[in-house]
Amino acid sequence: MDYNVKLATNCDAEEMLVYLKKVGSETDNLLFGQEGVPLTVEQEEAFLEKVNKTPYSRMFVVRSDNHIIANGYIHTNPRDRIKHKAEIAISVLKSYWGKGVAHLLMKTLLDYAKETSFTETVYLEVISENKRAIKLYEKFGLITYGINERAIKINSCYYDWNLMRLDIK
Repeated sequence: MDYNVKLATNCDAEEMLVYLKKVGSETDNLLFGQEGVPLTVEQEEAFLEKVNKTPYSRMFVVRSDNHIIANGYIHTNPRDRIKHKAEIAISVLKSYWGKGVAHLLMKTLLDYAKETSFTETVYLEVISENKRAIKLYEKFGLITYGINERAIKINSCYYDWNLMRLDIK
């Protein structure tokens, strides 16, 4: 299958909000559910316009048949003392799990991190039960350096997060 990875733009805003509701309804591995994110189309447009204007963040989308099937986000704080750490996050529609889409996004995000002059460490948080994602992150060299217990609450149940990182410089 042929996938197209590109920077998200404000033109993707409406479709991105629809995508986030769909992906949120398919898994409990994200910070949101079927409600998606609480933004209007105009707010999402402004966010996407802003996110790629600075070297400290990027939002990528993956398309198949001209539809968003996944997204990846990398961001850091531009403050000198902490800008060496970049956080990443990805989501993929369930029908594309196991088809190389998450691998493509991870490679894209890590390549971007390596291209910056300031990113030294990439980190993420993943629900400890999400063994499939943890295995993918480990393939890219990320290690679990801690556990954040009871980090997320879904339907009255608490779940732990693996805190993972990769030192790239």
